[in-house]
Amino acid sequence: MKALRGSFGRALATGLAGAMLSAVADAAPVDHLVPDESALASQGAIELPPPPDWVPAASAPLRSIEELTLELRQNCDSHPQMIHQAESFVRPDHRWLQAYVKWFIKLNKPLHLQYEDQAFDCDKFSRCFVAFADLLALKGGEHRASICVGWVSVLNDSAFGGIEAGGGHALVIADSTEGLFIIEPQTGAMVPLARYPNRDQLQKVNF
Repeated sequence: MKALRGSFGRALATGLAGAMLSAVADAAPVDHLVPDESALASQGAIELPPPPDWVPAASAPLRSIEELTLELRQNCDSHPQMIHQAESFVRPDHRWLQAYVKWFIKLNKPLHLQYEDQAFDCDKFSRCFVAFADLLALKGGEHRASICVGWVSVLNDSAFGGIEAGGGHALVIADSTEGLFIIEPQTGAMVPLARYPNRDQLQKVNF
């Protein structure tokens, strides 16, 4: 296992700390784990597995929000609300996306990522997944646009990826050179949108 040192390692640690601090901003600190920001900032390095290299040339042309909306409607009976901060996105190479999912799951142990109800729950897992994907692409020289990785809210009628059925849930949606995929960021389960059991229960899609 290699250590990520220097500015990128610090940026990664700072990004995680910010995401976790944001997650607990509205929660009572008495019964939830709150990161010690000063302790994190003082660490010279955090032992992390090396991330997959981003190769801009391997990515497909930009994908418009209209194209993404059309593919969603072709695969889902429901018409989830689309929330987007850009009109087009970079479509990552599918092999990179698969490698990134495996890398993100490996972060659980060194960064002590674990589900904490209301403090670091499913939507915070998903947002961290999205933020780190963008950070790795930017570090790799991708400046055309954000990569096409977002998160969705869904009525979790059927179990998927090790998460039991019931209630609302949040997970990742990503478009790759092989189409749209749903990813459970807590376990790494990944399936094409057309085979995701709760695809007709999607409520919001955030890119």
